[in-house]
Amino acid sequence: MRLNILKPLVILIIALGWSLSLCGQNLERAKELYKAGKFAEAKPIFKENIRKNPSNSSLNQWYGVCLFETGDYKDSEKYLKYAASRNILESFRYLGDLYYREYRFEEALEQYNKYLEHLMKKKMNTVEADMRIKNAERAAQMLRRVEEVQIIDSLIVDKADFFKHYKLSPESGTLHDYNTFFNTSSKNNSTVYQNQRGDKIVYGAKTAKSGYDIMTRSRLIDDNWGEEVVLPAPVNSSANQNYPYLLSDGTTLYFASTGEESLGGYDIFVTRLNLNSGNYLVPENIGMPFNSLYNDYMLAIDELNNVGWFVSDRFQPEDKLVIYLFIPNIEKKIYRGGDETRARSLARIDAIKDSWVKGANYKPILEKIYRIGNVGEENMQKGDFMFPVNNRITYTTLEDFDSKEARNLFIKAQDIRKLIRETEDKLQQLRKEYASAQDKKGIGQQILKLEQSLLNLYGQPEELDARSRAEEIAYLIKLQNQKKNK
Repeated sequence: MRLNILKPLVILIIALGWSLSLCGQNLERAKELYKAGKFAEAKPIFKENIRKNPSNSSLNQWYGVCLFETGDYKDSEKYLKYAASRNILESFRYLGDLYYREYRFEEALEQYNKYLEHLMKKKMNTVEADMRIKNAERAAQMLRRVEEVQIIDSLIVDKADFFKHYKLSPESGTLHDYNTFFNTSSKNNSTVYQNQRGDKIVYGAKTAKSGYDIMTRSRLIDDNWGEEVVLPAPVNSSANQNYPYLLSDGTTLYFASTGEESLGGYDIFVTRLNLNSGNYLVPENIGMPFNSLYNDYMLAIDELNNVGWFVSDRFQPEDKLVIYLFIPNIEKKIYRGGDETRARSLARIDAIKDSWVKGANYKPILEKIYRIGNVGEENMQKGDFMFPVNNRITYTTLEDFDSKEARNLFIKAQDIRKLIRETEDKLQQLRKEYASAQDKKGIGQQILKLEQSLLNLYGQPEELDARSRAEEIAYLIKLQNQKKNK
């Protein structure tokens, strides 16, 4: 009788031991997968083990990391916080990374500082923690100064030829693929910007260390490109510098860099050439929302149409980019609403509609921009142009002007633009004739004269546009005040 009772008990004990052994083997397998970075495979095993032992701090750490590494950020926080409460070292780093990714930079700093404190107590290397703290501090400062920018459209495109979707007006220059422009098979992942006059290019080119630096060349009288000139520090550095764009003033340079002041990968910077000293000013990170924790680059501004573009690989597959079309602010407009959730949304560009000005109509701007390069000038309506008066008002015909003085200034600017184009065409023709001309001296003198004439003309349309804009705004304010006083 006793043997009949003991037999099932023995079987139960053996089965339980076998189950515990199997569970232990599975856990060891999960640890191996974890160490190998195979988090998706390790995750279900840790999940099963933590269900049976929810208070195990190591299991919470391992499972939380697996959730984080497989993109399940929301659920990972619970397990990482529990592990951190038990002082599991790596949980502080991962919690910091989680908050950093979610733009909760102050919370990220708190966790990174705890991580640093524990490393110092254990007398371990703190370089990695110091770097994370520095990045989080910089990101937190950027978030506090996130710019309110009207992002009026976005487009997901192939990474290989994204620049073809930039619809720049002829007055703003042109963008080219490096390998096509220089007819090379070097496979440079860079672009070439050529100015409106066609006599200067800036581009990113591979260095001897397989990084990228920004170079420039000028066109010679014989129509060939001159010697390559490397832009000096502080533009180029030991980091990668690429994707330059030069404004029409010839001194303001936008470019992307992976340097110390970048948040993640490439960030967009701006610098200016000091014409008196010939040196560039220290580049400035243009901040959020243009820059993010991902790669952001190739900012270009069409000053004639008052629109800009930049690209980012934030939240995109490896072979895709998103292009953002925006309206540049005349002066930087910092968000000061005090709502941190709103600030994060603006910085991440969660929804472009959130950046739109109430009552603004962007359709005419979009239609104008996306016609560029698709139809010839001859097919456009006479007088069809885009003249932004401010962030809410854009004129498209001369009849839109209320101020006669502003209208005349705008017409004068357009006339000078036409003269510039005609002079450039004539200059281009003379340069071609120069190569095979017998009387090079005579043609050379004509070229120099036209070049000097262009130097005098450049900048005048932009100055007249600014005066026209100011005059129109002043007149509109005057009319508004008159209506109020009636």
